Amino acid sequence: MKITLHGIISFALSIIAIIYGFAMENLLLYSLGLALLLIFYKEYKSFGRVRKAVEKISIERKIERNVVSELEDIGVSITIDNRGLDAVPRALVMDILPKYVKARVKPLTIISIPNQTSVTIDYKAIVEAPGVHQFDRVIMVASDFLGYFTEELYYTARGYIVALPLVSRTSIGVKTLQKIISMNTMGKAVGGLYDIAEIREYQPGDSIKKIVWSAYAKTGRLMVRDDYGESRARVLLLIDIRPWAWAIGSIPNTLAHVQLRFAASLLTTMLRSGLVVDVAICSELMPKVVPYQGKGHETALYRIFSVLDAGGGCQSTASIFTNVINYIGRSVLSYDLVVLITSPLILALENPDDVATLGEVFEKLLIAMPMFRYEEYLSKESISKLLNSVEEVLGGSLIGIEFSEEGFEVNKSV
Repeated sequence: MKITLHGIISFALSIIAIIYGFAMENLLLYSLGLALLLIFYKEYKSFGRVRKAVEKISIERKIERNVVSELEDIGVSITIDNRGLDAVPRALVMDILPKYVKARVKPLTIISIPNQTSVTIDYKAIVEAPGVHQFDRVIMVASDFLGYFTEELYYTARGYIVALPLVSRTSIGVKTLQKIISMNTMGKAVGGLYDIAEIREYQPGDSIKKIVWSAYAKTGRLMVRDDYGESRARVLLLIDIRPWAWAIGSIPNTLAHVQLRFAASLLTTMLRSGLVVDVAICSELMPKVVPYQGKGHETALYRIFSVLDAGGGCQSTASIFTNVINYIGRSVLSYDLVVLITSPLILALENPDDVATLGEVFEKLLIAMPMFRYEEYLSKESISKLLNSVEEVLGGSLIGIEFSEEGFEVNKSV
């Protein structure tokens, strides 16, 4: 319990009035001082009941949707349930929002909470970044009617939002990928062109009609048949995002925002074109792996960005991606292409030995980077030298370095 400045002033005035009234034999002033002191005492006693009332209060949060698009508005409701017999005459309620969720109007309200009644506070907020946004606490400052005493209380009211990046068409499309990985010469294409079949391990989403039971009887492992007319190129997509990239540029067009939009757009293009794409996104110390499941691109995007905290990213070197093969349980030779989404700023901070490690593991590596204002942080000459050194370090394992032709920055009013 704390006494407010208003309460201190009221108490001080009552004492002064009593002392001066007694000293000057002024009955009116003396009576006024006593009245003020009695009011102060009454508020003190009433606040005792308020403290008992807040013990019976619970707070629940409801979020309109748990999956949204970046820069989309969402509705949030805070329901305060007073199950006690005493009312809270005055309470300031403030919701603590995640860093990248901004309320359209500040989520701070002064209300009264009657006994055995629920009060709901609604507000709108905009989600300013892709990834997971965790809601946790609500602060309530309860006070007596005149605001002489207060008590600050913290309530747990958890909730979450997964925000998917804005997706747009990217110039690194399926035709470019087909050319790079020579899908036609391998007999692998989107759509059926060939009749030869191959045997591979079962993946979630495969038809049970394709299971080769004779292979299962011999090996104990589920194997499926792929006709070349149905066989599709398999791509491993590596998303290298760093926590400091959220500070490069301004919201909603930081380097991290742009990289994630580019990654989501490229993945969407691949999946819509019929490619089989396994994804790994580095979050904190280890990459999170999202194997292909044969479902729509929206499901794939949700699975990826539900493991990345907004404002987070990789705290390890790029070489950590070499462990992805072990997590997936698939040979690196099964991939027709490995795409690393990164940026010149990330590559500039990498140790050449860690970059070389990628080339030792992935023999068909394409480095893809979104258009961004890199020249504000590195000169064109420095970027050129950097990319040349990357090519030298990776050697024959590097297929190429591609920059998107489109920009992925958005208007802040979106």
